[in-house]
Amino acid sequence: MGLITIDESTCRRCGFCARACPVGIIALGEGFPTTGFPATIEKIEKGCITCGHCVAACPAGALSHCRMKPEECPPLEPGWRLTPEQVGQLVKGRRSIRNFRKEPLKQDVIEQLMDIVRYAPTGMNTQTVSWKVILDEQEIQFLSLAVIEWLRTLEGEQVHGVKGMLKAWEKGRDPILRKAPALIIAHGAVDDPMVSASATIALATLDLAALPFGLGTCWAGFLHQAALNSPGVATALGLPAGQRMYGGVMIGYPEFEYSRIPLRNQAKVIWG
Repeated sequence: MGLITIDESTCRRCGFCARACPVGIIALGEGFPTTGFPATIEKIEKGCITCGHCVAACPAGALSHCRMKPEECPPLEPGWRLTPEQVGQLVKGRRSIRNFRKEPLKQDVIEQLMDIVRYAPTGMNTQTVSWKVILDEQEIQFLSLAVIEWLRTLEGEQVHGVKGMLKAWEKGRDPILRKAPALIIAHGAVDDPMVSASATIALATLDLAALPFGLGTCWAGFLHQAALNSPGVATALGLPAGQRMYGGVMIGYPEFEYSRIPLRNQAKVIWG
C-alpha cells in the first residue's frame, strides 16, 4: 500500500488534495496523464508530515492516507464557524483569572479539554508538546514556595515587583500560583527547535478552549521564569530528563464573573 489510496469510483478529480498538501507531495493532471487521478511524487514521499490535509480536503472522502482513513476523521458539523461577533465576545470576554473557587477539577473535565487542545497547530505538525497536569493543591503550593525561595535570591538586585510578591506571601497570599486548584504545564525536549512556539500556541488555544467548560485560566509566568533560571525550581517540576517547561497556566472555576470588556490600546498595524 502506498502513501495514499484513491477510490476512483468516488474521486471528483477536483485537485483539492494536491493543492492542500503543504509539502507538495501530491500531484494531479498533467503530471499523471495515464490515470488523471491524484498520486504522490515518489521521490519526495518521505517529506510527508502526516498533517492529514489531503484527507480533510477531499469533499468525497475518496482519499485515504496510509496513516489515516477518511472514516477515522470525523466530519465537521454544519455551522462550525462562529460569527465574528461570537469570536469577538469570546476573545474580548476572556480574562486572566486570579481568584478561584475552592472547587476541585475532575480529571475527566481536563481530559476533555486536552482532547481539544491537542489539535492546536505545531511547527511542521511535529506534535512534540507534552503536558503535566497537577491537581494536588499541596504540590501546587510546593511549587509556589520554590518560586518564592528563588525570588528571595533576587531581593537585593532591585528586580521590579519582587518585594511586593514577597510581602504578599508573608501575609498569606499566593502571588505566584494564586492558590489555583490545578496547574497545567507544557513541556518538551530541550533541543527541540519547534516546541517553544508550539507550546505557546497550544497554551493560547487552551486559554480559550477552557471558557466553554466554565473554567478560567491565568498564565503561570513567574513559575516559567523561575523554571528557566533556577535549577531548584526546574527540578521541583519533576519533568522527565531532557525536558523543559515552555509555559503553563493556572486553571479552575472563577470565584466571580466579569460583566464588561475593559479598554485596550488600538492595534498597531503597518499596512503594506
